[in-house]
Amino acid sequence: MKILNQNIHPATLLPIGVITETTQGSAVDSYLSGRPAYDSGLVDIAIGNLGDQTSTKVKIEESDASDFSSGVTAAKGGEEITVEADTGYKMQIERKKRYFRAVVTIIAGSTPSAEVYVGALLWDAQRPFPIT
Repeated sequence: MKILNQNIHPATLLPIGVITETTQGSAVDSYLSGRPAYDSGLVDIAIGNLGDQTSTKVKIEESDASDFSSGVTAAKGGEEITVEADTGYKMQIERKKRYFRAVVTIIAGSTPSAEVYVGALLWDAQRPFPIT
């Protein structure tokens, strides 16, 4: 008999830290034993101090290649958003490709930096997470 925690997998897309330039998180493999395992996910984005930059954006990319040579923005829920300092965001994504990652884009500023963390809770379900 399956239990709920067999269908859920936590993943870190970008560990907590300070970045000073556009940063791509590590590729997260959503397959389990060579088969698609997680069809949707809830992404948690935490933004702290943004320094003096003019804009910071976050998006979720997915690809069939771990090097993201054919990477695209996740079709449902991964669209690029502009973030503000000291704010948390949630993105519900529907996954179609094997690998996915977070991309944080920093735009200008004399000494740009961003405190950021991006994590995900992957879910194996026939329907996405309910948003409340």
